[in-house]
Amino acid sequence: MQLLRKLLFPFSLIYALVVYLRNFLFDISVLSSQKFDVPIVCIGNLSVGGTGKTPMTEFLIELLKPHYKIAVLSRGYKRKSSRIFNG
Repeated sequence: MQLLRKLLFPFSLIYALVVYLRNFLFDISVLSSQKFDVPIVCIGNLSVGGTGKTPMTEFLIELLKPHYKIAVLSRGYKRKSSRIFNG
């Protein structure tokens, strides 16, 4: 495990530099955020499966469905179904 950590350390520095540069470009307004007139909730992260994103999404759909029109966009890595939610 120590060997793997040492081998991957340079990549973590490169990743940190890219993230720092990206954030800096947002700070100085070279890059800009997109604003929308509707509320948007994004559920996700860079974690591998098993972090509870799908159950959280289903919970929020049921919670918000009576009050809002809901649309769910899923990239669905290796997704086998084609279910479309139309709330």
